[in-house]
Amino acid sequence: MNEKIKNRVIIANITWNNSGWRSIYVNPRAGHKYARKYPGHEALNFDFNKENIDDEQNVYGFIQWTVPPKRLGDKAIIIFYSVNLENYNGEIIGIYGDAKILEKNKQTKWKGFQNDVLSSNISAKKELSLLFPIPLKAEKYSNGKRLVPQVGFTYKDEEIAEKIILDEIKELKKSGMKLDEYRKLVKIYEFVANKKYSEWQIDDSEKEQEELLTIIKDFKREEIINDLKEITSQTPELIEYKGKQFKRDNKNIVELKILRGFKCQLCESSILKRDGSLYIEAAHITEKKHKGSETPDNILILCPNHHKEFDLGNKKIIERKKDRIIFELNSRKYDISLELK
Repeated sequence: MNEKIKNRVIIANITWNNSGWRSIYVNPRAGHKYARKYPGHEALNFDFNKENIDDEQNVYGFIQWTVPPKRLGDKAIIIFYSVNLENYNGEIIGIYGDAKILEKNKQTKWKGFQNDVLSSNISAKKELSLLFPIPLKAEKYSNGKRLVPQVGFTYKDEEIAEKIILDEIKELKKSGMKLDEYRKLVKIYEFVANKKYSEWQIDDSEKEQEELLTIIKDFKREEIINDLKEITSQTPELIEYKGKQFKRDNKNIVELKILRGFKCQLCESSILKRDGSLYIEAAHITEKKHKGSETPDNILILCPNHHKEFDLGNKKIIERKKDRIIFELNSRKYDISLELK
């Protein structure tokens, strides 16, 4: 890391919660009588929308420590450790970025806690905080020893935070998790490491589409149609072919280009490249900046000229259905099928 900030990284122990620290959980196997009767205040650390507590930018949480640190360094990071009571492994389960210790505990009425009061003693920025989708085995970072005392915290070198986040990114890449989790982790990494994450290249779409084309070109037409029809909001945003991961959106576009015969849907032209292959582009009906997706009902396959005209010209949508769109573009009317066939 570029700049050392004293007491910037702490690893804090929190009690196990089998609902992801997003709802109240009473541990029947806890060693303390209190913990078998009441939930720990950290039970809601990763519920980022607690009513009357969290706001648009900040999340408030809790750490049980007997001797709290006097202060945290600037741009502080809290890494959360817990012992998984299902397998009794120590796990790193999440992170708070740009964290602060509250000068005075924040008390909020909340049914279920002792005296129906939830206490918060730390805060962090929501955009820099995350419950890890895949918990990391803590022994990897401590030579098999416990990372943090039974109750409390321990200071660690900043490099451990950087390594933990990089390891979580690697685990997510292997799992096919959603891209928003990748993006958030990369943002957290860049905050922690104070440098760009150079390996993160989610926008190198053209190169990836060319690589996917060499794989998909031999697929049967029926396979491609069925694949596109099965897309839902739950479809993983990362897919794997031949041991390599690709963005699902790029695969959708390649499949649509194949189905449309690499021909512009407005003029039926395409560009012959010197290697003998055909070049064509994909235009979004609802633009990406307005959260338009790469699904069959939102993509037109167009030549470069019509792509630019569609994006920049005087356009009016007359009728839009899942399998058809009718629009005027620079005073010319088009009726285009979006049907998969």
